[in-house]
Amino acid sequence: MDLPKKLKSDGEFSVKLNSGIMTALPICHPTFKLWTGPKPTFDYGNKPIIDYKNKPVFAELAISRILIDAGWQSIWVETYGGTNFLKEMPTEWKLRSNNVSIPENKQSLLQRIWKISKTTACFDVLAWKDNTVLFCEAKNKGKDRLTKPQIRFIEGALACGVPASSLLIVEWSNNLK
Repeated sequence: MDLPKKLKSDGEFSVKLNSGIMTALPICHPTFKLWTGPKPTFDYGNKPIIDYKNKPVFAELAISRILIDAGWQSIWVETYGGTNFLKEMPTEWKLRSNNVSIPENKQSLLQRIWKISKTTACFDVLAWKDNTVLFCEAKNKGKDRLTKPQIRFIEGALACGVPASSLLIVEWSNNLK
């Protein structure tokens, strides 16, 4: 898969699916610079803020923008309190004002995965380039783990024909560690 250097897999992440089967997903370990400028008006309950090209963004948006800069189409899939597709930093809890549309075939794929997996959980970033789709799950190293709904999402994605190689775990750390 033609991924930018910062998101190239550097190993495998083993996941035990609810069926008991173990599957290996690609994992990468980028380091992000934390934002040191003025605090944004909305920080999603003290979520870490990354400095991406001198702009404050959440890690999910930094990952999405890295992909966009490399020629991919990409959005942050935010499912807290409803499904929103975001390209920009939200400014308040009502995310609808930041919501963007995605191609029908990507929406359809998500709907099929959610139906099979019986969850609306999703990996954080949905990206596509040509006929390739990529889901990225951002995990703050040492602080985040996959949730049970995310494991169901993995099972649903695999059942819908999404290859394990298209389910990337992005275990990021910051420049202060």
